[in-house]
Amino acid sequence: MLVTALALLLSAGCSYSIHGDALPQAGVTPATAPSTSSNAKSDAPSAPPKIAKPRTVAGVEPCTLLNADDLKPIGPFKKEPARKDDVIQESCQYVLEDGSAKGRTVVAALYQKYEQVRTRQEKGHEVVVEGHSTWVLCDLSGSEMACTATLAVNANRSVLVAMAQPSGVPDLMLAEMQPLLKAALSRLPAA
Repeated sequence: MLVTALALLLSAGCSYSIHGDALPQAGVTPATAPSTSSNAKSDAPSAPPKIAKPRTVAGVEPCTLLNADDLKPIGPFKKEPARKDDVIQESCQYVLEDGSAKGRTVVAALYQKYEQVRTRQEKGHEVVVEGHSTWVLCDLSGSEMACTATLAVNANRSVLVAMAQPSGVPDLMLAEMQPLLKAALSRLPAA
């Protein structure tokens, strides 16, 4: 269901698998050191997510999670941000001018419980952004790369940021998304 919803929002028609690790950035660290143990992957989902400072999503408007300044490094608005609750509840779609006919799409959403995403997206991996567990996953569909990052904000909710880009490079896209995750997190009130 998430794949279908994101495909509609990102107009990529994607399912997701991971290609590489996110580039390190200030405030972003891998959740655990790589392991050669055959059960290392199965152990990771049982650990509770790291949440440095619990945040609430109550009363937050999804289209305020990101603004034009946050998205400026990617491109200016091609059209005004729009709620897309019919595709993913509590979501907002940002279409950015990137020189292509369709533009580049970024989606932000007040999302479900972090563990649900981690369980459903088995091929993803965890990084830590500003002390919060973040599950990342990228996949290529045709010539378009789609990446999602789901950041734990409290015991029952997360924030999702997703992006699609023709001929996108996962590591570079995830590096571009990390400031977006930080911006969205900074706009949520403390729980």
